[in-house]
Amino acid sequence: MRNLIIRTTSGLLFLAIMTGYILWNAYAFGVLSCIIIIVGMIEFFNITISKGHTTQKILSVFTGLSGLLIVHIYNFFDVPHILLSCIAIIVILAACSFILIPIIELYKKSEKPFQNISLLILPIVYVALPFVLMNFFYHYSGRFYVLAFFMLIWANDVGAYCFGMLFGQHGKHKFFPRISPKKTWEGFIGGIITAIIASVIIAKTMLDIEICHLIIIAIITSVLGTFGDLVESMLKRSAGVKDSGKIMPGHGGILDRFDSAIFAFPMVFIYVIIYI
Repeated sequence: MRNLIIRTTSGLLFLAIMTGYILWNAYAFGVLSCIIIIVGMIEFFNITISKGHTTQKILSVFTGLSGLLIVHIYNFFDVPHILLSCIAIIVILAACSFILIPIIELYKKSEKPFQNISLLILPIVYVALPFVLMNFFYHYSGRFYVLAFFMLIWANDVGAYCFGMLFGQHGKHKFFPRISPKKTWEGFIGGIITAIIASVIIAKTMLDIEICHLIIIAIITSVLGTFGDLVESMLKRSAGVKDSGKIMPGHGGILDRFDSAIFAFPMVFIYVIIYI
């Protein structure tokens, strides 16, 4: 009972913080994204690279943040030559980071250079890139579209949990038992149904968008969000850890909380750019 109270309180606080920063303005969401990227990448390093590689880790985090800086500099400055100068400097520094990570590894005389370089570059794509795209999306579409995406993620999570508890409690229809024994097909389908219902409500009350488009986005979010959770579980299992961190009581770390969002958003972003 105590764990349930802690988990519920922590979850509600998380929802309040996320909603508040999203609705505040783009730069507030940018600051929140910056914190999420830094903490998320540190968590990734903690479960994959136990010690050492301090310089490369800093370069990796900087490279992840450089994309975020580019997005906000692009939307903050109106003077073209200042804009181009700032972007050029950041791009050069980011490129140097990609170059320096393997060069430093070369001089460390590591026994597993390929593995180390991969683990230093992977979180740039896995953790940082989705939030860079979210911030671009914020400027491109507005705060309510970003909030709607997270609402679909949350609706899918709640629906999957409730349907799984109600109809999959006997565990007869396991969804992916090798990685997540508790996930069931009932929960998976229930999450999609709940997200679709939420998308219809959002389309009618919050966004000026055709319902069919938001339903498709809800399905993309639910399916890829579920696989995002499974992928993160797979990574944690391979590292022999239960949670990516302890920053959120009852929920684990940043990666545990955003695993669905970071996996689903790039495809949602592509769909919106192409079709809406």
